[in-house]
Amino acid sequence: MTAQSPRFSFTSDAIILEISENKKAPIFKVYKGLYTSEGQIYGKKAILGSFTQNTTNVHFIPLLPFQKNSNYTIVYKNQLYSFIIPLAPSYNHLQVETLYPNTTVVPSNFLKWYIRFSKPVNPSKIYEHIHLINNHTNTEVNRALLPLETPLLSNDGTLLTLWIEPGRQKRDLGPNKRLGEVLIPETSYTLIIDKDLKDHQGIPMKMEYKHAFTVSTSDRVKPTITSWKLHLPSSKTKEELHIDFQELLDFGSLQNTISIIDGSGNIIAGEFTIKTNQKNAYFKPLSNWKKGNYTILYKPIIEDISGNNLERLFDRDITIKATPPLLKHSFIIK
Repeated sequence: MTAQSPRFSFTSDAIILEISENKKAPIFKVYKGLYTSEGQIYGKKAILGSFTQNTTNVHFIPLLPFQKNSNYTIVYKNQLYSFIIPLAPSYNHLQVETLYPNTTVVPSNFLKWYIRFSKPVNPSKIYEHIHLINNHTNTEVNRALLPLETPLLSNDGTLLTLWIEPGRQKRDLGPNKRLGEVLIPETSYTLIIDKDLKDHQGIPMKMEYKHAFTVSTSDRVKPTITSWKLHLPSSKTKEELHIDFQELLDFGSLQNTISIIDGSGNIIAGEFTIKTNQKNAYFKPLSNWKKGNYTILYKPIIEDISGNNLERLFDRDITIKATPPLLKHSFIIK
């Protein structure tokens, strides 16, 4: 028998059972899920928690708060009672805010996306909700994405690094020889994040996310700073220094890898804004620019969206000695 008992009340943090007599009430058990018979619960583990009692109520406090919008079942005196903690009408559902690179054309040896979510993501089974679809065959690409045991999430849980399987993207490795590259030139695909992906409170997305793109030929050329363009600020101002990369670069590799020093070697304090989807970076100093010589320093790990960095190609002949890259840009503010 299943019924909604008026003797119970529910919050995310507790179940409260009203009692009419000042005596020890029978203990009840709580299970996640909607059940209609005790037989369905057999072998399942009850939710862990603690009980307290006063003269009018018994309180069950779960070890972890109940998830909103999820079904639960109470077993009390051989009767089953179901409940659900509803979502507030104003609840902001998880959604994708930004994708890096957010481009409609990628090379066939493209390596990874960075997905920025509106709030922290539940990392459990995250790869089960992300799919790469071949639009020509309308089928999911097998072994396209790298399902890491621990997803690469930022400390705040909002930025996911999603790898195309490197073993298939790098020539002469076993997966590449057996299955070929994941992405086929002149073919269109759609990256889908289905609406069952949950936030840190266990609430799924309201709508699925889709990103369609086509594939061009592979990119096996190292990026070089000689092709980047500088737009210089004026002295005695806090105007931004603008670096135009002229190509899409890897979002992650640009974080904390560029700095600026003056003619005496002192680091210029300020803040970089990286806009990889627009192929640009901007530096705003804390103090006014002074006339003089400056140098931009780049770390060699800065790479393009195919994993080629300033120092070496991602997919390279290791017998060929790498040429030291140019890692400095000098400029003068007059």
